[in-house]
Amino acid sequence: MSFIEELLKTKSILSLLNSKIEEGSADLDVIEVAMATKMLENKLSILNALNISVDGDGEDKVSFNLVGSGKSIVIDKAKMREAITIQENAVEEKAATADNTNKNLPVIESEGLTEEQFVAKAVEAIGEVKKTPEKTLDKDTFIRVFKYTGDFAKFKNATLKKEAQEKRCKFFGGDPTAYLTSLKANIAEEEKAYELSSRTMFDQLSITQECFEKTQQKLMSDPYVSMELFNLGISMEEPNIKAPEELTSAKTIELVKASNDFAFDLFKKEYIGQISQDPMLMPVLISAIAHDWVKVNHGFAEDSFKAALF
Repeated sequence: MSFIEELLKTKSILSLLNSKIEEGSADLDVIEVAMATKMLENKLSILNALNISVDGDGEDKVSFNLVGSGKSIVIDKAKMREAITIQENAVEEKAATADNTNKNLPVIESEGLTEEQFVAKAVEAIGEVKKTPEKTLDKDTFIRVFKYTGDFAKFKNATLKKEAQEKRCKFFGGDPTAYLTSLKANIAEEEKAYELSSRTMFDQLSITQECFEKTQQKLMSDPYVSMELFNLGISMEEPNIKAPEELTSAKTIELVKASNDFAFDLFKKEYIGQISQDPMLMPVLISAIAHDWVKVNHGFAEDSFKAALF
């Protein structure tokens, strides 16, 4: 990466956008322009960072400030070069997944369990609640509480998503405003259900919501914790059912492409203006439209279709 490389990339994006605007191009997509604008912001941030020098830096060291802290870092280039070795052979790389990072977090077999029995097994799996001197949860305890609280919410509200999709589908292909209202009501119900599930679990563990949130704020800057929570979030989305046999890989890919195309087209046609004040709703809305398109046109409920994606 260099200053001139980033400058050329930024110039090419600006030139492309400018040419489309001057031509009055009919294929000027609002979503693509918004994404390009965000990319430009990132590029300009990189340019600003690269276009800075520090008096005293040279071939032996490089310095930079830690923004917002009043502190700075000095890197010894000679030591850094000594620490880097170029090998003649490649190494095997693989992405971290929920399967290979969470082997110490056993899955609770929920079939036939009551809510009380599930909570008891979750508390057992979490084990001793350990805290730091600052009275926050330690890293391992936090990850365990996060996982099993999410698992309990999923178990407790197993029918909620199914009922939510059925409610939305009553308005699918009809009144866009009614459909969006139904989706917002679904989201509110799920948030309330998660809060109730969290409160039940926290009460059993004798921890407070404040303690959990304070720990989360403290640990989110830790890349290990961020990766663990990301993987756990993916695993929590995986349905507890098998995918229908007719949803082969080829069929699933075909439906994913068709449903996403439909969802993006409908979003641009009916919803851009309606959610301008709440942009965070955009990915949720597009996902819901895609899943509901699959159900209405091909008969696969959200859980069944999701199972084919894992």
